[in-house]
Amino acid sequence: MNGWSWLIIACAAAGISSCGTDSAETATQPQVNPFSPEAIPAALRGGGKPIGGGSTTLPQDLKDDVGVVLNADDLVFTDPDAEDPEDISTELRDLLSAAPTEGPWRKSLSNTFKEARQTGKPVLIWFTDSQFSPNCKMLSEELFSKKEFEEWAQENFVRLQVDQRVEGSKLDNDAASKAAFVKELKKRYKVLGHPTLVVLTPSGEVISSYRGYSRGEAKFKWGQLRQASILARESYANWREKMEKKGYRDWSDPRGRHLFAKLLSYRKGTLILVEPDGNRARTRETSLSQKDRDWIAEQKRLRGIQ
Repeated sequence: MNGWSWLIIACAAAGISSCGTDSAETATQPQVNPFSPEAIPAALRGGGKPIGGGSTTLPQDLKDDVGVVLNADDLVFTDPDAEDPEDISTELRDLLSAAPTEGPWRKSLSNTFKEARQTGKPVLIWFTDSQFSPNCKMLSEELFSKKEFEEWAQENFVRLQVDQRVEGSKLDNDAASKAAFVKELKKRYKVLGHPTLVVLTPSGEVISSYRGYSRGEAKFKWGQLRQASILARESYANWREKMEKKGYRDWSDPRGRHLFAKLLSYRKGTLILVEPDGNRARTRETSLSQKDRDWIAEQKRLRGIQ
């Protein structure tokens, strides 16, 4: 392990040491020993052009990849919002922090999938039009507002509501951004009318999509969602099994929060993990659960590492 240049991973996400990468590229990387020097991906090795004078302007060769790793001796930092490398957290607990509670129906796509990955629950997206769709109102009154459904849904789904109605003027930047977000999601999931219910696995696989609702269909619609929930859990379990064969496993902190990822490299108690979607994270061994620390100790023993 001598001669390694340590890594500085620049992240745009505040307080999280994680960098987005192309998942296809990650999937084609050769399988190597994560405890060996070769474990450091080429895109994360030292070298490159430093940023001088504390400028927040990135060199041209870094603009397309702010996660490029430069020589640690230069103390180069590509996050314009950070003043010091220590501002980037290296604690896994920050990555595992619970998604903000937004009510039964979440409003944030990223928080929804973050919670789904942590809990293993499928995702239910409700595309609605609260302003012009009477069928959406009926669906809410006859099914979603019922206590029995609410109790069941809390145990079986992480729910996201995407409303066609966006408050605010078209000239309002925030309203315009929300409208663009809704439009993009509808295109992504091929939503052609309201209401539309889309069920996905925590990994983002679409299991089913149900369009429309008529009065008196609550029991039937609930049955569809029950079936989709079962299929989503089965599909996600099969997907995880395949990923585990590729080296992915559950990592957790002492509080029992989980991250499904693969170890890319290990050096003096610091780990670099990669999630299936290509996001990379850095953490300290001391931030992990005892189970994970025991696993690392066994891996080090097998490789003769002190």
